Amino acid sequence: MHPKKILLFLVSVLVALFGMTLFSSYHTTASGMVREGILFANNTMLRYPTPDILGMLFKAQEKENNKLDKLIKDNKEHIVDEKTEYLAENDSIVNDTLQKLETNVEGKIYYPGNRIDYIRRLKAKLCQTSCQIVHYGDSQIEGDRITGYVRNRLQLAYAGGGPGFFPIKVVYNQNSINIVASANWSRYAFFDRKQRRKVGHDKYGLFATYSRFTPYAKDTASMPITKASFVLKPSKKSYARLQHYTQFGLHYGNAHSHISIKVYEDGNILKTDTLIADGKYHNYKLNFTTTPNEIKVELEGRVSPDFYGITLDASSGVRVDNVAMRGEAGRIFTRMNYENYHQMSADRRPDIFIFQFGGNTIPYMKTDLQLKDYVEGLIFNMKWVKRANPNAMFMLLGPGDMTTSRNGQRMTYPFLPKLNDLMKEECLKNDVAFFSMYEAMGGENAMITWVKEGMAAADYVHFSPKGTKLISEVFYQCLHNDLAAVD
Repeated sequence: MHPKKILLFLVSVLVALFGMTLFSSYHTTASGMVREGILFANNTMLRYPTPDILGMLFKAQEKENNKLDKLIKDNKEHIVDEKTEYLAENDSIVNDTLQKLETNVEGKIYYPGNRIDYIRRLKAKLCQTSCQIVHYGDSQIEGDRITGYVRNRLQLAYAGGGPGFFPIKVVYNQNSINIVASANWSRYAFFDRKQRRKVGHDKYGLFATYSRFTPYAKDTASMPITKASFVLKPSKKSYARLQHYTQFGLHYGNAHSHISIKVYEDGNILKTDTLIADGKYHNYKLNFTTTPNEIKVELEGRVSPDFYGITLDASSGVRVDNVAMRGEAGRIFTRMNYENYHQMSADRRPDIFIFQFGGNTIPYMKTDLQLKDYVEGLIFNMKWVKRANPNAMFMLLGPGDMTTSRNGQRMTYPFLPKLNDLMKEECLKNDVAFFSMYEAMGGENAMITWVKEGMAAADYVHFSPKGTKLISEVFYQCLHNDLAAVD
């Protein structure tokens, strides 16, 4: 064949192949992955690059434009040190580099209305004899992640102790307390939609979860007497402040039959009692002069109440409850029983609520309208919580950077920057402070550097233990600097 014809054939094929790129565009799959291709009428897609693939080919590598990159590298050796894996009371990952962090440039907390007035009110809450904080969030805070670090820093600054809330039936790693429960406990979570439909009621309390030691049954009269127990010990893996508490609370409700309770302190019987069986919310409280080495609770009855959880606190100072909701986006509250939620709020008396949601919705966002509906729904749920806690202040922690794969290249989810901006805008309209974790990490494609530096997991979504400490410290330093700047 003549060389010119061969050349013409090759050029024609290349032109045809390039022409197909004009029909290719970006599509989000049901699993949240962003794919390039040609979508046909029957919803099948031919994977094919878009025209901007040419620009990508000329990039030697993804730009590492993370403004915290130097910060991470400067602190890498210090953070990796196993001696700081669980910090003692006088330890911190803060060093000269972190102290020089320009927190008003990156990772800024945005305040509604009169900024100074809002910070003063926030500081007044923290300086009270007792300040109760509830931290709601998704899997990013599971196992007291982020919450535990921030709690420790706040308790060091404003006094306080104890881990706050935790469930009886623990379903994820828990370093804040050592709890061993008998095998017959089961967990029920309002944010577990399948499980919620089976329960038949919406009374899940302030912590949106509860544990039971007997299953649900229609014929309760024929149920046998059942015993259950749990044992609590301070966790040597936790921060020193969390290991000191003198106030015990066992939160329960939906009790309609006789339930006996025995409490042991360090192996000695402390109290024998009966729980109130009127169906309403109650908190069974005990005070100790010093932190017990061990608290054991034995329960006995035919039908288990719903036990919303345990709280362990110091008698004064800052208390922070970690309420992790795996897979949740922060819009379940309005579907819970308001009276039950309000009763528990009146007992726990939260002063500050921290919401940390948004990451679970990002992979499924396809339109601006979906984004708008989500943020409005989240704010509406925060207002519902506010109605039950009218004196509380609110803060929203937006999601950090998350990346998806586009033809083998990592990139920030397309709607994440828009979500960050919309959250900020709506928070400032509704008397809610906003911390942009996305900006604190460095913005678009920052997660790539965090993963490379060992600060985030290979899923390009969750922080590693070292990254958790770093982002928690950045948040705390932002808050600390703002509080220190006002009288």
